[in-house]
Amino acid sequence: MKTDIKQMKKSVLIKSFVVRFLLFGAGWIVLLGGQKPSEFWLVALFLTAATVISIYSIPPGKWVLRPLGTIRFFFYFIKTAVKGGWDVGKRVFLKRVPTDPEFTTVNHYRDPLKTLILAWVISLQPGTTSCMIKKKKIVIHVLDKKIPVAKEIITLQRRIDDMFAEG
Repeated sequence: MKTDIKQMKKSVLIKSFVVRFLLFGAGWIVLLGGQKPSEFWLVALFLTAATVISIYSIPPGKWVLRPLGTIRFFFYFIKTAVKGGWDVGKRVFLKRVPTDPEFTTVNHYRDPLKTLILAWVISLQPGTTSCMIKKKKIVIHVLDKKIPVAKEIITLQRRIDDMFAEG
């Protein structure tokens, strides 16, 4: 991935570094569960490395999240994951729930981040899983042809679009 890091202002890079470092640090603290790290310098080294890698992977301003859209997507994501798990559980444990599997395809975004999020969340929707990302399509396995996959994916794409500002 080609980035324009060298042309960015130092102030933008420093601000992005500090914000990401603090977010990664907060995540690390949550993972530690309130315990103190035994090797603080090692934690700082890994947080710094992760922050630098994230800046080169996703340069500042490349993908800008809308706070309200992200919150709405989070709740949609949780609801979809629970519904998907429940649906698969019913199909496994209650043999009378119908299965009539098929493969279908949907168009994906030009943006690789949005495409990846779409493919991941499709796999959490009831009775579906993403199998392959091709040049312009995502191949999806559906447990039952009667599941309204196209309608659910249009809703999902709107949620993903709502989460990102045009950058």
